[in-house]
Amino acid sequence: MKKLIRLMTLGFSLGFFLVAPLCVAQDSPDYQYQATKDLVSLVKSAASLVASKGEAAFSEFNKEGSVWRSGNLYIFVLDTDGNMLVHPDQALRGKNELELKDINGKPIIKNILAVATGYDNKGEGWSHYLWPEPGSIFPMWKTTFAKSVAAPSGKKYVLGSGLYNMKMEKCFIVDTVHDAVALIEKEGKNAFAILRDKAGPFIFMNTYIFVDTPQGIELVNPAFPNLEGTNFIGYKDSNGKLLAKEYIALALKQGFGWIDYMWPKPGEATPSLKHTYVRKAVYGSETFIVGSGAYLE
Repeated sequence: MKKLIRLMTLGFSLGFFLVAPLCVAQDSPDYQYQATKDLVSLVKSAASLVASKGEAAFSEFNKEGSVWRSGNLYIFVLDTDGNMLVHPDQALRGKNELELKDINGKPIIKNILAVATGYDNKGEGWSHYLWPEPGSIFPMWKTTFAKSVAAPSGKKYVLGSGLYNMKMEKCFIVDTVHDAVALIEKEGKNAFAILRDKAGPFIFMNTYIFVDTPQGIELVNPAFPNLEGTNFIGYKDSNGKLLAKEYIALALKQGFGWIDYMWPKPGEATPSLKHTYVRKAVYGSETFIVGSGAYLE
């Protein structure tokens, strides 16, 4: 699946983000957790209501205590220009929020619109950003599923809902790696700046993209930037596994795959068990090993 992502740092202007369709929500058995499936079902049901009743459905989404709005779980509605039409926070409702960003500068609404409109991912996808719970001033990681829908009037809207500190799904990792590979195969090493960018789509929760050469030299590691330039081909984890040698061989032989090994979480020194997805990327005559993972505790 071809996807184009334009750089938005180091002099490049923001174009658009595309999300791999591998985990497009279709009540997919690929989801491991019931909370994920329930969230997808809620948003899809809301989209179906808009598809049948149109803008009249918006008043139902605003009802506190309804299936659409209960506590920290709620449906929001955007138009394709970034105007917030439905949201429990009156400070956001009725305003254009296209420039809304989280504390890392991640463009929240732009990313939500990007994953839900206009691409070959069937008009739906996931976005991750830092946002405070209602009534709190402290931001937490929030994962939002968004879906585009056309009302009977012909107008298009984006509906979404999210959960705080959501459990990591394997498909979130797969999508992130596939997007990174698509970016590298389009831009080569020029892509590395956005892979390191905290305001970009590739860093969320404890998840980040790393890039190695086939010889084991770490080229990108935003969580441990001091390791960039280090050759890990002979490095063993705390269990004696030659992790770089194994995941490089896996990516070169099969093109992609999963591997488990011990590796510290960002900001920590003690290793934890990490489940990592790797994929080969090719740009001209250069080959790269691209990976990302989730910690299993």
